Amino acid sequence: MREAGGLRITGVSAQTGVPGGELAVQCQGFVPGLGSKVLLGDAEAFVLSASEDRVRVRLPENPCCLGLALRVGGESSPVFPFNLAARLAAELHPVSNPVVAPDGSIITTVSGTGGQQVEQPLVRVTRQGDKHPFACEVMNPTGLAFSPDGQLYVSSRHDGTVLRYTNFEQMDVVADDLGTPTGLAFDSRGDLFVGDRTGRIWRLDPAGGKKEEFAALEPSVAAYHLAIDAGDRIYVTGPTFAVRDSLVRVARDGKVERLLGGLARPQGMAFLPDGDLLLATGHKGRMGVFRYCVADGALKLHVAAPTVVGLAVSGGTAFLATGDALYSVALPGHSVN
Repeated sequence: MREAGGLRITGVSAQTGVPGGELAVQCQGFVPGLGSKVLLGDAEAFVLSASEDRVRVRLPENPCCLGLALRVGGESSPVFPFNLAARLAAELHPVSNPVVAPDGSIITTVSGTGGQQVEQPLVRVTRQGDKHPFACEVMNPTGLAFSPDGQLYVSSRHDGTVLRYTNFEQMDVVADDLGTPTGLAFDSRGDLFVGDRTGRIWRLDPAGGKKEEFAALEPSVAAYHLAIDAGDRIYVTGPTFAVRDSLVRVARDGKVERLLGGLARPQGMAFLPDGDLLLATGHKGRMGVFRYCVADGALKLHVAAPTVVGLAVSGGTAFLATGDALYSVALPGHSVN
């Protein structure tokens, strides 16, 4: 007979998760079999594998989740702290990082398949989950970035252009002949960097449209995703035909440095206020959002999630874009705002 009070959770593979993600739960006293459960609030997680001291589950949706608990027969474990992301919006099609607008709302895409003209290809999502589509003319919008003056820039992987959506009213081409432009990011000087997945990073003057090739990289089969740190260094991911891919960094002089290998289909990125990088990828059999310490190269699973294509961070909240939805989750030490 199990010792009374012996059922408890001792640790988890990540403190935060997205519905559909796979989480490893370290525990004691669990009894695999019919009637034994892993609960997030009143929602039951699907058990993928289990032993007395370790359970692997797929996370359910539950906007009222207050933590993680085990139940075996009539016995329940104490609730273990765990933060489940809340779905803000569905029926989307993000293919890169969402962006946070000056008013705090989140802009993402309904990008469509190659050559498909979607009637409302850009969507504004409020922090409460209200969707406000924009009926603008851009085919296959991919990368998004706000300029220092608060204007939205959009790349179109269909026609090789970068466009400016002035005051969300007028769409103008800023630069063309950019190959297959995907990720976008502004540096501290107001220069716009454009990831052309055929193998180039462009530097673009958004005022005059002048462009120059800044760096050459291995082509991607999907997209380049860009993030820029406080030192104006560009971090780039892009899935290739290789079994494993890398995170690379481009210095201010255009020199390319490989930082981290062994990544499975790395995609969106966003910097945290402390300078660490959130990176959507798979690594060593785990999938989700990893926290990469730029200072020492440490990599740790931060959010257990299914495939995440894009990330944005605003204050104490992270926004995660999957292939069809947008989620929000509080960062450690914060509440969703």
